[in-house]
Amino acid sequence: MTDQIRAGHLVARVGGGVVLVGASLLVLRPFLVPIAWAAIVAYVTWPAYMAVCQRLGRPRLTAALFTLAVALGVGIPLAWLLVALANQGTQLVTTLVEWVNAGTPLPAFISDRPWMLERWHDVRALPFLDPAEIAKWAAGFGSRVSGNLVDLAGGIARNVFAFALMCVTLFVFYTDGSDLVQHTRRVARVIFPNAPESFLENIGHVVRAVVFGLLGTAIVQGVVAATGFAIFGVPSPVALGALTTALSFLPGGPVFVWTGATVWLIATGSAWYMALGMALWGAGFVSSVDNVLRPILISSGPVRIPFLILLFGVIGGLGAFGVLGLILGPVL
Repeated sequence: MTDQIRAGHLVARVGGGVVLVGASLLVLRPFLVPIAWAAIVAYVTWPAYMAVCQRLGRPRLTAALFTLAVALGVGIPLAWLLVALANQGTQLVTTLVEWVNAGTPLPAFISDRPWMLERWHDVRALPFLDPAEIAKWAAGFGSRVSGNLVDLAGGIARNVFAFALMCVTLFVFYTDGSDLVQHTRRVARVIFPNAPESFLENIGHVVRAVVFGLLGTAIVQGVVAATGFAIFGVPSPVALGALTTALSFLPGGPVFVWTGATVWLIATGSAWYMALGMALWGAGFVSSVDNVLRPILISSGPVRIPFLILLFGVIGGLGAFGVLGLILGPVL
C-alpha cells in the first residue's frame, strides 16, 4: 500500500510539473522569441559586460549602458538597411529588366569582334537565356522581392513592442545573470542527470561559434562585398551586399555574387580596370573572409564543432524556427 501511495505521489508530482510547464509555455509563447534573443545577446556579450561592470562598480548602470548600446546598435542599422534594401532591391531588378528589354546591348569590345559576337549569339540561343524569358523571370522576381521587403518592414513595425521587450529582458539578464545561471544549472541537473559538469559551458561555446563564426563572418563578408561594389560602380551595392551575407552560409555562395558583378561591369561596357578591380576585390577580400576568418572563429573555442553540423544546423534551423533557428539549429 505504501509503494502504491509513493507511486501515486510520483505520478502526481510529474503530472503537475508537466501541466505547470505547459501552462507557463502557453502564457509565455508570445514572448519566447524576444526572451531567447535577449538570452543569446546577454550570453555573447557577458564577458565584456563583466569587464566594464568591474571597472565601473555599478552593475545597473553598466546594464543600462549595454542595453542602450544593443538597442541603438541593432535598431538603427536594421532600419537603415531595410530602407536601403527596399530602394536598391527594386532598382536592381528594374535595371536588369531595362537591359533585357533594350535587347541586352553588348559593350563595344564584344560587338566589334565577330568571333566574340558569334559566341555570344550561340549563348543567347540557349532556351533559358531567351531575353523574353529573362524579362519575365526578372519581373516576377522583382515583385516577390518587393512584396517580401514590404512584409518584412511591416513585420518589424508590428514587432517594435517585441524589440522593446527584448531590451527590457536583456537588462534583467545583465543584472540577474549570475542567479539565472545558477537556477539553470540546477534545472539542467534534473533534466540531464548524466550530463557532464561542462554541459552548459559547451552549449555556450556552440552559441558563440555560431554568432561569431557564422553570423559574424556573414556580416563582415557582406560589408566587405558592398564596399567593393560601391567602389567599382556596381549598382545597388547594399542589396548585393545583403545577398552576399545571405549566401555566405553556403560554401562558395558569395562567389556567385561578386562574379556576377564582374560580368555585369564587362557586359555594360565599364572600364576594364573596374571589372578587373572587382574581380580582384572579390577573390582577394570577399572570399578570403570566408576562407580565413570563419575557420578561426569557429575553431577558436575549446569545443571542436564540425562545420557540416553547423551548416545543417543553420539551414535546418532557419526552416524550422525562422531567424532564431540560426542559433537554435546548431545548438540542438
